[in-house]
Amino acid sequence: QTIFLDSEWAQVAARAAGNLAGGAAPENLAYLIYTSGSTGRPKGVLVGHRGVSNLAQAQVETFGISPGGRVLQFAPLSFDASVWEIFSTLSAGATLCLGAQEEMLPGAGLTGLMSDQTITTVTLPPSVLAQLPEQGWAAPETIVMAGERCPAELAARWSAGRRFYNAYGPAEVTFCATMRKCEGVRAEPPPIGRPLPNTRVYILDEELRPVPVGVVGELYVGGAGVARGYLNRPELTGEKFVPDAYGGEAGGRLYRTGDLARWTSDGEVEYVARADTQVKVRGYRIDLGEIEATLLKHEGVRDCIVVVGEEKEPSGHLIAYVVSGDDGSLNANDLHTFMKELVPEYMVPTTIIFLDQLPLTPNGVVDRGALPAPDLAKAAAAHVFVAPRTELERTIAAVWATVLGQQKIGVDDNFFDLGGHSLLVAKVHLQLCAELDMEIPMVKLFEHPTVASLAAFLSGEARKEPPVEDAHERVELRKENLRQRRAARLGHRVSSETQEVSGD
Repeated sequence: QTIFLDSEWAQVAARAAGNLAGGAAPENLAYLIYTSGSTGRPKGVLVGHRGVSNLAQAQVETFGISPGGRVLQFAPLSFDASVWEIFSTLSAGATLCLGAQEEMLPGAGLTGLMSDQTITTVTLPPSVLAQLPEQGWAAPETIVMAGERCPAELAARWSAGRRFYNAYGPAEVTFCATMRKCEGVRAEPPPIGRPLPNTRVYILDEELRPVPVGVVGELYVGGAGVARGYLNRPELTGEKFVPDAYGGEAGGRLYRTGDLARWTSDGEVEYVARADTQVKVRGYRIDLGEIEATLLKHEGVRDCIVVVGEEKEPSGHLIAYVVSGDDGSLNANDLHTFMKELVPEYMVPTTIIFLDQLPLTPNGVVDRGALPAPDLAKAAAAHVFVAPRTELERTIAAVWATVLGQQKIGVDDNFFDLGGHSLLVAKVHLQLCAELDMEIPMVKLFEHPTVASLAAFLSGEARKEPPVEDAHERVELRKENLRQRRAARLGHRVSSETQEVSGD
């Protein structure tokens, strides 16, 4: 049933004014959400009302969210961060502000949206915040970092003059387990802080015994936020959700995060690394072993290893070192195409480097420290390189080369095959608009991923589109489009009702 709030208040007012009898108990299921999947097979996490209520209340109190606050819903509904944004905002009586997909990309669209909507609180991954300018827009008074490790420089730069928090927690503990307010300058990344209210954190050794201060162990989380488990995955649930021997709560369980951490001398938790081959790249949890296993399914791959590099971007990118078969005909384009058919886009290695053999230690295991850097490795380039032919193509290729950290770009090269992604698209968009002195819809960079196709579009169709002069005009244009769509829906409904009455 659809209710048009701008025209049907008479029908709404005729309803009973009392609260609905929901009947939901704290232990009942609130939602089912799928993680990004550490092995390419997403897991459905079962989260109860108790965890959501506890999280929302903790946020409202910590961030000072009030009825006058305006919170940006940056995360899409398929990400658990959306729960963090929605329920804390609505339970505090604040305003939840939405935006179009292209406005969520780092750059002028995102800063313009937050300025236009006078956002007071926002949660962003560090890789997004790192690309936003510090001046020239009305930055929120409260910024929360989540989803990735927060660099020390980023925390120092953005914590001045506002409330800045570093938050930690996977979907299995209702998104957030610990939090820290960052102040001042530190040489090291900020700790992930202390547990939320009604949340317990333990750092245990392999025998599930607490480790002393400063000693590295695996991080376990207990308390109100721990999920029920995984949907239809009893074995995995039993492996990851273990009995809580320390909380004194009957039937209490701990979620083993797989993260290594240690206690600091002042009682905070400091994140160290993953306990296994699972890593987080651009907000996605990825198991490197799963990527390696998929690569080995290709008949031309004899051996391989996948690592995370940070030369191109602070949030990391995947590098695959591959030993091919004897004929040597395998190339990077073949493997990119092969991988895209089997795994999600975020699990496809950005860079593929071919080696005669993987370096080994005296013990016969791969010596990761001896792997050559991407710019020094022997890489295959089987595709035909076609140099830019026009001044426009040369400008686009030069911007791509700068953003992607590559020396030369051909007109038929695909931006995303070269390692580009949505965060880097925002950088390209900003530089191209400045270099060409023209307004370019960001979505066109996704629709035209090669130098040749983008140049063809920019040389013709782009100039036919009327430019949007400023942020205010963008907001008014969005409002007018919304009004027109609403009027069209209402008109269609009235027409349908008239036909039904005539038929009767």
